[in-house]
Formats: sequence, structure tokens, C-alpha cells
Amino acid sequence: MADQMPRPDVIGWILAGGEGRRMGGVNKGLQTYQGQPLVWWTIQALTPQIGTLHINANRDQATYASLLGHDAGAHQVWPDDLDINASLGPLAGILTGLRRTTSSAWLMAAACDTPRLPKELVERLHQHATDHQADIAVPVTLNGQGEPCHHWTCALIHTRARASLEAALAQGERRVGQWIKTRPWIGVSFADPAAFINVNTPETLHGQA
Repeated sequence: MADQMPRPDVIGWILAGGEGRRMGGVNKGLQTYQGQPLVWWTIQALTPQIGTLHINANRDQATYASLLGHDAGAHQVWPDDLDINASLGPLAGILTGLRRTTSSAWLMAAACDTPRLPKELVERLHQHATDHQADIAVPVTLNGQGEPCHHWTCALIHTRARASLEAALAQGERRVGQWIKTRPWIGVSFADPAAFINVNTPETLHGQA
């Protein structure tokens, strides 16, 4: 497939605010993977596909900012909003992102430990979401048994879903997929499961799994 043009109506939002428990508590996005910080690969994958790219991080913001490369303040690092319970996990970061998506209709959320995202990710999710009038589009791949795997934290989300997420978090919802299923959403098939690998353990980080 030919290279896709960037979509100015989509803001990229890399989720790097987690506690890195599976990685032993270290700041996962800053761990070295194939010679670069893990988040660097996600930055490289998303930058050509969207208009603006931000990172959601609750520690080491200055280091993340240096990796983003500030462009007159266009690309920034944001911690979770103070009124959101950080223990709610990725949903806290996604809501913080939707609150910052004021100049664009869509938020492209992706975890900082997904270094192989496909170059047509945003365009394909956007096309399916608009064709089916969905609020959210999620990549789907098949595992070794031919069963579908939904990559819930790699989602294209319309800003109209914000109020629903505010309400879900107020009720203590923690599961990204569970919230997404309450909205008009669509799964979009991608052929390569490796494109959505999560490097979230020391073994996968060092190529031992």
C-alpha cells in the first residue's frame, strides 16, 4: 500500500502514563528497544499519519518532551488531569486526551509499548469509522487459533464520546474495551498480528519472548 497522507483532523495521543508493573515498575516508554527508547518507535509510526502528536505521561515529562521534539508548542506532554483518578489506568489518559482534542474531531490513542504500528493505521480506522458512523474504531487481528484479538488501547476515538467516558470513569470503570462496547464502535481487520505487539515485559523488551 502506498504511503498515506497525514490526517490533520486527527490528534495522536501516546499513552505513557502507566506504572509499568509488568516491566518491574520502570518507566516503560523510556526503556531501550532495538537501540531507541520504546516510545520513539511509536512516535515514528504515528507522526506521518496525523496532524499533531502528544504524549500522556505522569513522570519524566521533560525526557518525553525531548523525544517528541517541540514545534512551537504544537507537540506536548500532558499528565493525567488532576481530577481523574490515576488508578483508573489507560481510560484516565484517554479522557485527558479527549479533553485536549479541541481543534480536531478525532483522537488516535496508542500505547507507548507498540513499536510496530502499521503506516496505514490511522487512515484505515478513520475510513471505517466514518463509513459506519462509528464513534470508535479498533484494530482487530487473529491469533494463532484464528480467534479475533481486539487491540482496545489502540483506538481512533471521536470527541463526541467524551461525555460517555466522563460518566464511565465517574462510575469507576477501568476496562477500555468494556467502555468502548457501550459506544457505536467498529472493529477493523489488520492482517499482521505482530504490528500490534505490546513490549510490556523484560522478556519481550530484550527479544526473549
